[in-house]
Amino acid sequence: MSTSASEVYVVAGEHRRGNAPRWAATLVMGLLQMEEDAPSVSETVIRRVDGSLVTRLKPGSVSHFEKQISEVTADLGSMDAVSFARKWIAAGG
Repeated sequence: MSTSASEVYVVAGEHRRGNAPRWAATLVMGLLQMEEDAPSVSETVIRRVDGSLVTRLKPGSVSHFEKQISEVTADLGSMDAVSFARKWIAAGG
């Protein structure tokens, strides 16, 4: 039986480095009701269960981040570790 991805990896949204300009852009775009296109101030991060960093997935807009973290989290709960690694780590998400 294969090991489930959730036994090997954890996924979280973490604040991106250098966020001040992104916070400002996100605020302005929110005021203009363009929040879905605003730059995300968070990025999807995959770590091993011991906390060591595996990869940071390419950040995008707020809506891209929301879709990405939802998909990665769903895959974490439904895929085996090898398939998850192939999709999100080797291929870069």
